[in-house]
Amino acid sequence: MLFLGILMGCQLGAVASAGDAVEVWDHYDVTIKVDSATTRVTEELTIKNVIDKPVVPGYGYISLSKEQSSTVFGLPLPIEGGLRGLRIRDVSARLDDGTRVTDILVTEEEEATTVRYGFWTPVMPGECRTIIIEYTTDEIVEKGLLFDHITYTVQPSSIPIKNALIRADLGGNRHVSYSNNPPVSAGNPVTWMQSGLEDGTWQLDFEYSSLPLPRSPVKWANISLGLVFGIICIWSYRQWKVK
Repeated sequence: MLFLGILMGCQLGAVASAGDAVEVWDHYDVTIKVDSATTRVTEELTIKNVIDKPVVPGYGYISLSKEQSSTVFGLPLPIEGGLRGLRIRDVSARLDDGTRVTDILVTEEEEATTVRYGFWTPVMPGECRTIIIEYTTDEIVEKGLLFDHITYTVQPSSIPIKNALIRADLGGNRHVSYSNNPPVSAGNPVTWMQSGLEDGTWQLDFEYSSLPLPRSPVKWANISLGLVFGIICIWSYRQWKVK
């Protein structure tokens, strides 16, 4: 299980009255592109100035952690371990006009990896600017024998999130077999949306496979694990009865 937290600290070019929003995430789009061995994550964060003075967003922070898990016969056990930092590489950031963001720092600790990026471009009143952060990881996907699993969490932000979107490009003929939120598009890529998130949390949990199975309200990996243990119990009982 993977938890990705977004925290924003702002250095503002103007001060709004207490309790008023100075800027909002007009669009908070995340694309997860899965290849055979690695995954490329792209976060396109569009910030909008909602006051009548210029603002400078300042530093943004992305905190990446992975929940350690166990498997039996290549099937995941529903037991959660401790958190550890997600290992990432090839981190980059740029603005929507192509300007490269060089003020970027990756800090790896035992329980979290933090990406700090500087968003120092002024945003004029009523306008939007987008910063694009990308990184590669081998660990976001929980691989199983028949089913793979991804969890992505949008954590509360000091900047209200108006529209959030998560897009999964699974490649090949793989399709989603379970998700805790219904997708708005079921093709490939698969897309989920959440509006009016504000400062709340959105956790997307989905499973996918190349097997032609219908989407289930329960993870197929858990169903398979139950069947395996059921077969083992029946076989053990019959062996005991024979003796």
